Amino acid sequence: MGNDEFKAIRQRLGLTQAQLASVLGYQHPMQVSELERTTNPKPVPRAIALLMVAYDEGYRPKEWPE
Repeated sequence: MGNDEFKAIRQRLGLTQAQLASVLGYQHPMQVSELERTTNPKPVPRAIALLMVAYDEGYRPKEWPE
C-alpha cells in the first residue's frame, strides 16, 4: 500500500490522524503523519495496510471512535 492510498482511506473513514493513531495502537499521531507525508514518508507496514483495507471495507473494532 502506498502512502497516498493510506491517507485516502483515513480520509474516507472520516478519522483524524489522532483518532487513527489511537485505533492502530500508536502512541502518538505523528506516527500516522509519518506514513502520510509526501516528502520522505515511512513505508506502510504490511499488517497496518491489511488493517486499513479491512477498515475501508467496513470492519470496525470495538475501540472505533464515535
